[in-house]
Amino acid sequence: MRQMKVALITLMFCLCIENSSAVEFEKMGQAIAKTLGTTKAFKGTVEVQGEAATVYYSKDGSGQPKKIAIVQKGIYEPNCSHTWVVGLDAKSVKVEGIRVVEMSCPHAFPTKKSSFLSQYVGRGPASVKKLSGEVHTVAKATGSSELTTTAVTKAILAAKQFAKGF
Repeated sequence: MRQMKVALITLMFCLCIENSSAVEFEKMGQAIAKTLGTTKAFKGTVEVQGEAATVYYSKDGSGQPKKIAIVQKGIYEPNCSHTWVVGLDAKSVKVEGIRVVEMSCPHAFPTKKSSFLSQYVGRGPASVKKLSGEVHTVAKATGSSELTTTAVTKAILAAKQFAKGF
């Protein structure tokens, strides 16, 4: 009986560990390169809402930033991780696309579909305050939908801050 309890507890523990690992949809470097349209990326840092944000960018022929890729991470409590690369145009600071790098909870997977992510394309600084009210959430993935909106909002603010330097 004791061995059965130990085996059952061990099995439950193993299942918990397997469920907590993230599913990688794309390598980070690959997502950044595809977002920028080049593997020749430059790196900078800006502060947004009291947190450091890493900004990757490509340059045009005159040496000015052309495209921006910002890595955003979010946790849906207690332990569902999400990582995105948000791509923006450096001049307009508008979202051009979002690549999902990883998610650790299967219920979040519908938020990686283009039908959901395309709602953010074309959004820029003027959209930040009203973004959460205009984006349609995914049923049964409301928390992950809201995390995506927060990630895009922070990316837009980071890109805007970064663009001030050029």
